[in-house]
Amino acid sequence: MTLIKKILLIAIALVIALFSQAQNSNSNNEASLVLDLKKSKAAYEVAKQKYENDLKLFNEKAVSLNDLNKSKNELLSCEVDYQKLILQLISQQSYITIEKAVKYQSTTGEKRVMVTLRSTMEGNEEYLNQFKEHFDIFTPEMRSGKIYNIYISLVDIDNHTILGSPYEFRIPSITLGSTGVADFELLKDVENLQVSLNYNNRKDEKNIYLKKDASVNSIDIVSMQFSQEANLSTEANYGLSLERFSSFDDAYRLLVIGLPRQISSEFYDESSKVSQIKFAQGINTKKISLKVYLPDRDDKEVVIDQPLQFFVVAVNQSQYEHLESIGLDNISKDRLSELTSGYEQLELIPRGTGKIEVRANSLYYEINTEEVVKMTVTVKNAGSRRLDNIKLTTENPIGWKTTIAPDLIKSLDPEQEVTVQITIVPPKEGGVGAQEIKIKTEAIADNKRVQSEDKTIRIQLNAKTSLFGTIALVLALAALIGGIIWFGIKLSRR
Repeated sequence: MTLIKKILLIAIALVIALFSQAQNSNSNNEASLVLDLKKSKAAYEVAKQKYENDLKLFNEKAVSLNDLNKSKNELLSCEVDYQKLILQLISQQSYITIEKAVKYQSTTGEKRVMVTLRSTMEGNEEYLNQFKEHFDIFTPEMRSGKIYNIYISLVDIDNHTILGSPYEFRIPSITLGSTGVADFELLKDVENLQVSLNYNNRKDEKNIYLKKDASVNSIDIVSMQFSQEANLSTEANYGLSLERFSSFDDAYRLLVIGLPRQISSEFYDESSKVSQIKFAQGINTKKISLKVYLPDRDDKEVVIDQPLQFFVVAVNQSQYEHLESIGLDNISKDRLSELTSGYEQLELIPRGTGKIEVRANSLYYEINTEEVVKMTVTVKNAGSRRLDNIKLTTENPIGWKTTIAPDLIKSLDPEQEVTVQITIVPPKEGGVGAQEIKIKTEAIADNKRVQSEDKTIRIQLNAKTSLFGTIALVLALAALIGGIIWFGIKLSRR
């Protein structure tokens, strides 16, 4: 036999021994309690007989009142000890079971959990019948087998944090065979959790999958991103979590109510576009998304920076027909709250973007020295938000100068444009050849800096030629041509 096998056998033997010891310990404790109970009963009966004898003697004036009181106090002390042992023995056999834990939605829309507990005992009445001989000392409460001060908490299974309000619920007592109820508000929406019980110096923890209350026949919609911003001509995406509180296998229509007609929307189940959903058997939660598409331009109904409130709704067919009869454009929050349909109020804040567009008829010029370039550029607000303090500047080669009129435009609304005159002056000396000048444009939109793409102007600067130089060049060229002709004639005559 190898060393590893020997170690494993020893370990198994130790575990078995410890388990047996624990079982024997529990049995021994219970047996010890029974023996203590018999001793306590005997002491109680002795004290009771002595008190009865002393009472008879007192009536016959054979003992004093002080002696009688001593007998009475001894009897009461023995009675209390006897009762304590009975309660201790009963308590060992009593325990609390979790009968059910139901998740439901209140009339105000909050998620809650109701936990039902039951007090029970090993053997119940059969077990209590073992103590018939002691029933004369049992109080009514002792016969009921009550468990006192049961503390309940709801705990997150993943991170062990409290997720129920109140953090701890106390039930004063539960009679044997009866139930007690603890009601919590869920601080975090979950499908399963841990129920922690604390009573009789015991702590019991059980992982529970929450049962849904189907009596209300409703569906709940929640969005963690209920308020979003989106620029015009873009989209906003809302993640939606749907939870069913119903036993009916209904299909639910998905509606968006309260958005202007310029804004369109679509529901998606993963990558598939949907207009209604249906829960599979045994599935009560579902995640979908809502995409909202903003128009290219704002107007009276879609105003930049002005929040739009709207509703996303899930209704069955009969509820849909009811809403349609009212008019989907006239549905208020009060109307929706009257239904058992699920709805969530969402918010969309349209935002605009600033965009500068600079255009010029030509970006190439050829001039001589002492000439200037006069050009026109058009500055346009091609965005969806007003531009403020539009400023034009240039980057010039050394010695070159530019003037811009106007060099500052106070504001431009979307699609509005302004014409700007730019004059480019080359240096008087030097600078001949190809040169580049960059036009830079910047502005402010919604307190943010906006820049446009630089425009590059290319200028070919040629040196100025004098009149005498031109004439001399022409004469030289004519002499050259004449010489060539004369030489050709001379050759031909030979």
